[in-house]
Amino acid sequence: MKTASISNSDLLKKLIQSIYIVASRRTSSRFADDTILSSMEALEDKYDFFKGVKVEKQVGSNNERVIHIDKHMVEHITKERIGKAIESLIRMVYDELSDEAGLYFISEFREYSDKQIVRSLSNTGIDLDQIQLEQHHAYERRVQKKKMKEGERKDNQLGYNWDKVTSWQHEEGSKFCTLYDEDGKVLDRLNLDNIIQNYVQTLSGDDSVDPEKLEKKVRIFEIEYTLLRLMHQQDMNANTAINILKISIDELNHIIKKLSKMDMVQYVSENTLELTSSGAEYVESQERK
Repeated sequence: MKTASISNSDLLKKLIQSIYIVASRRTSSRFADDTILSSMEALEDKYDFFKGVKVEKQVGSNNERVIHIDKHMVEHITKERIGKAIESLIRMVYDELSDEAGLYFISEFREYSDKQIVRSLSNTGIDLDQIQLEQHHAYERRVQKKKMKEGERKDNQLGYNWDKVTSWQHEEGSKFCTLYDEDGKVLDRLNLDNIIQNYVQTLSGDDSVDPEKLEKKVRIFEIEYTLLRLMHQQDMNANTAINILKISIDELNHIIKKLSKMDMVQYVSENTLELTSSGAEYVESQERK
């Protein structure tokens, strides 16, 4: 049996109400009021229907506000546009919260929004899981940045920073995400398995790092990149690669399998391996640094 479609005004009202409830739990009611109202005002130029949202600073039993929506300003627009507006509002609000307060914003937003509202928001094309993942990565970056300031400054092992990343793309079915600069050149390809592992470790409170494992990962990455660079410079057979990289045939096959999954290399015949366009672009981008 199909459920009745929720109106734009009711959807917007309930979504804003959920944002108020979560923000008020994580900070003072006054700060939540000021932050959400100022954020909606800042978004009015892009989403003018926010001008039709009026909030009374009355706090109910569950930090609820009395919210009035001008139906004439919202009922004619698409739900996708409402979803985009709410996504922008969520991002602005949790950015204003403290690190720990903002960290669990999406989790609590789901908890205090009924299932129909969450489903309706998802139907607008908004991916709450992705927003939450970005939150936790942002938190990790801030923590690492703080640690670096408190200790010795370390070299940038990536060779680029977030300002250089203009866009990213994830292909369905792939475990890797590709980062691009403003010229469309490949900056990096990230393993989503590692990202998800970091996400779980952050939520579970397990932030310990095994120095030996970290050193091994760095060494493996260096070998993988060296192989890509050598393939970009010259033709070679397996024996040449093994001798240069000082690895075994099993290790070489493992690296090739991994790089193949990353769409960095590909077999053009049974025994012939070459760089893909993504692999070549990645090496060239690293060589320019």
